[in-house]
Amino acid sequence: MNPLKSFLLVLFLLSFHLMQAQNLSDTVHIEEVQVLAKKKIEEAGLKITRPDSLAMASSVTADLSELISGFSPVFIKSYGQGSSATASFRGTAATHTQILWNGMNLNSPMRGLADLSLLPVFFTDNLYLLHGGSSLSEGSGGLGGSIHLENNPDWSTRFSVSGLAELASFQTRKTFFKLMAGTENFKSNTRLFYEASENDFSFFNSGVIPHRKDTLENADFRKTGVLQEFYLRSNENEIFSLRFWYQESHRNLPQLMSYEGSTRDEFQNDQQLRAQLEWKKYSDGWNTRIFSGVSSNRLEYFRATPQFNFVNENSESRETSFLNHFRFFKRMNEVVFATLSFDANLHRVKTSNLLDESGYLKNRFETSLLMKANFKSSDSFAAFLLLRSESFDKSIVPFIPAAGLEWQPFARFPVVLLSNIARNYHKPTLNDLYWIPGGNPDLQPEDGFTGDVSLSGDFQLGKMTFKNEVTGFASKIENWISWQPASSGAWYWEAQNVKNVFSRGIEYSFSAEYDWKSFRFRTSGNYSFTRTSNLDAVSSVDQSRGKQLIYIPKHKGNFHFNTSWKKFAINYSLNYVGKRFTKSSNQESEFERVLNPYWLNKIAIGRKSDFGNYAVNLKFTVENLLDENYQSILWRPMPGRFYRFSVAINYKN
Repeated sequence: MNPLKSFLLVLFLLSFHLMQAQNLSDTVHIEEVQVLAKKKIEEAGLKITRPDSLAMASSVTADLSELISGFSPVFIKSYGQGSSATASFRGTAATHTQILWNGMNLNSPMRGLADLSLLPVFFTDNLYLLHGGSSLSEGSGGLGGSIHLENNPDWSTRFSVSGLAELASFQTRKTFFKLMAGTENFKSNTRLFYEASENDFSFFNSGVIPHRKDTLENADFRKTGVLQEFYLRSNENEIFSLRFWYQESHRNLPQLMSYEGSTRDEFQNDQQLRAQLEWKKYSDGWNTRIFSGVSSNRLEYFRATPQFNFVNENSESRETSFLNHFRFFKRMNEVVFATLSFDANLHRVKTSNLLDESGYLKNRFETSLLMKANFKSSDSFAAFLLLRSESFDKSIVPFIPAAGLEWQPFARFPVVLLSNIARNYHKPTLNDLYWIPGGNPDLQPEDGFTGDVSLSGDFQLGKMTFKNEVTGFASKIENWISWQPASSGAWYWEAQNVKNVFSRGIEYSFSAEYDWKSFRFRTSGNYSFTRTSNLDAVSSVDQSRGKQLIYIPKHKGNFHFNTSWKKFAINYSLNYVGKRFTKSSNQESEFERVLNPYWLNKIAIGRKSDFGNYAVNLKFTVENLLDENYQSILWRPMPGRFYRFSVAINYKN
């Protein structure tokens, strides 16, 4: 067995052994071990990951890709600082991870994915991940899982204002502002951010011969956005919410480090506008949620070769989505709980090549009906059964089931078994169907089955608390959509259902806390092993059968240690990403490049000072402490060691 996996197994089993070696009557209290009694019944049987408050606070100036990469088993495929970043959840494609903001799906109907680098953590109050089939409770398409962003009012605070400024290497500067004001029943939250960077770091260029030290050029970017929220509470059980989110970015796109041709001008502009009106009603034994929202995206892409006065590409795409959701939850009796939800969404996409006026204009109407029953026979056992039916483009997917359970077999021993299994599917994106050239209107939806089994423990040894969880998962996806050279022999590529993919692996996470005098120690981490392989060969010369999919690491992990003393805090983080293949054949040679594993170390030192209602936080961070030379994507350089310094001022009344 791999030494790393052996270590994780021993660590998990050791924690249970330590608990058995203790006097349970002294260290574990009955009211503390009824784990299921403390969970929402709607979440029973679901595999959920929530970054803790320390993770959220330490990443407040980051984008979502940095937070997800550092505190979860999800692999982030990043083109570099400020550039596009997408998620690979349990070895699946970026389109198989659904991103939802207060229930609204942010994945592009045109491309099928969301750029995590455009989602600031500062605009999020609560974040959680649903793994595998657990994501089916909130919508289909998450063959790997889903990531959920939420905004919530703080009714306990009448007025607060905060500002944060950060300076970093490569002329990077960030500014954040938040204002919250209101009464007992009305709240207004305003958030703004601005980020800009020259992003001109030095790197070792291994893509040219002879190798040399270069400076990244044409990689500057700027981002700005505003989020406005209004909350009205007519009584303790009824809340109206209105949210607006506008954001825009300009990103110059650098050349590959291996490129030695003529200088190019290449950039991408993004504009997003999102709005949502929501109503929630809570009562004894039932609650209702209704929202309507709109999401509008505009993307401009330009590439030219000034030396020859030639424009290679100039395109624009516009997307508008109207999203509507209804959910009703009712407690039928002490054992059975029922949920009914319905979604109706309309998407409109227009793409234009401004050089030859080609493109497409398409609409897509989608509906989804969910019926779910939760069962809770005791504080130690709960289960659910879910049925979802959907339609799109005059096609009906009649039966998408899921089932799961959560069981605490021993009342005095806080170990919980969780398992679920589901069928899921993912519809082709509009680009897959209609892109010119290469779109294929005859594509079938990707579909398959997924399941996982988890074992978790939550223990207390004196002043130390320890939590850990290990999960085994597997999924089989048929009709996997991939862009391949055209079967007609034409110069372009086309979308095809060409793969059956089998993904399986292990996820492990732990956290521990210990208080000693004026010191507080916290540590946490996670590890994932993911084996994802193509079961079918496209042709007789295709060498991808049985091989690991490209850009999917088998091993990924991270570790965090935090210690605080009075007003001071030190944070240390370690992020590991294993080897990734860039060719489906998994060959390794000078011409078949393989991306080497890398270890990223980070350390941060902070101090907090209080002055009445004011609080001042100073923080200094060293990123990539050991100056690791690495690439997330082939020939896309990443920065070596660099520094951040931030000042935050908060006023609260």
